[in-house]
Amino acid sequence: MARMPGGWPGAPWCWRCCGAAILLLLLTVHAAQRAELGADTAAATINHAPALLQRLQGLLQQGNGSDTVLRVRPAGSDEVQVFHAHQLLLALQSDVLDGLLHNRSDLTLDEPPDSAALFDKFIRYLYCGEVSLQLHQAIPLHRLASKYGVASLQRGVAEYMRSHLASESSQGHVVGWYHYATRVGDAGLQESCLQFLAWNLSAVLGSAEWATVSAELLLLLLERSDLVLHNELELYGAVEAWLARRQPEARVAERALRAIRYPMIAPSHLFQLQTQSPAMLRHRAAVQDLLFQAFQFHAASPLHFAKYFDVNCSMFLPRNYLAPAWGSPWVINNPARDDRSTSFQTQLGPSSHDAGKRVTWNVLFSPRWLPVSLRPVTGVPAW
Repeated sequence: MARMPGGWPGAPWCWRCCGAAILLLLLTVHAAQRAELGADTAAATINHAPALLQRLQGLLQQGNGSDTVLRVRPAGSDEVQVFHAHQLLLALQSDVLDGLLHNRSDLTLDEPPDSAALFDKFIRYLYCGEVSLQLHQAIPLHRLASKYGVASLQRGVAEYMRSHLASESSQGHVVGWYHYATRVGDAGLQESCLQFLAWNLSAVLGSAEWATVSAELLLLLLERSDLVLHNELELYGAVEAWLARRQPEARVAERALRAIRYPMIAPSHLFQLQTQSPAMLRHRAAVQDLLFQAFQFHAASPLHFAKYFDVNCSMFLPRNYLAPAWGSPWVINNPARDDRSTSFQTQLGPSSHDAGKRVTWNVLFSPRWLPVSLRPVTGVPAW
């Protein structure tokens, strides 16, 4: 009996064809995967960026192919620095220079002497994206970056300043950086400087930097409760020295003296201030009420005093004092690994009414209490 070619007996041939097609597809995919894997294992990056940077630096130094001349003139000087530059590279980094050089090839720039002295570093950054600097160079370099709109350099110098607040310098630099940050409106740098000054105030008070503090900065510091210093009397002495040196108007002097927390000063010292302090003798009327309240605070028991006065204001809040009556020094050499405890005693409170009463503090320091992100990373043994 005859059957059509597409009938059932032909089905095995059809399946064989389908199987062959699928096998061929699988082999093709496998080959493609092997080729892709082979491509990955053979991939490489050829990096000649350092050599390119050297060529760009040489291009700036030698002036080969330059199409622009920059003349930098320091204020108050006849000396002029000449830079043979390339407008394309300047325009890539600075829209300001691009605009100034529009349809011109010769440009004279007037700069403050400290900025002019660093203009070669600034130009080198425009070519190579790299610059080295020291503490005293941070402000003039940041000023150049701000003036010519080089945002990446602005951010880099600002970060350098924030990370070098604790660096040693002969004349001090944090107060100057704070004043500069205030002028240019860098709120982040301003707050970093302010916090550093507050937490290291005792060291600042004894340095030449204290004399450069502005009235605005002085009043901001005096408002803070997180100041770290020996005691309130040390702060009063520093404020008095600042007033004698700066001779501000009476309004500023009275605001500064009223920001001192007189209840935190022992009565014996308060008597001395009333009779021996030049600033107190000159402005006594402005702080008389605070002195009277301080004497009352020391004379009465804290509970009795609290019935008649609001003790929840900053005037009755101790700052972070380092004097023995307020605490005990504790040096932790390796805070990531040290595990230790200590005990010490302090006076019960700031009132002289409780001068004979002591409180014992038991302190435990352990890295185990640190957040996970701050804990030391130790090796895990392989089994």
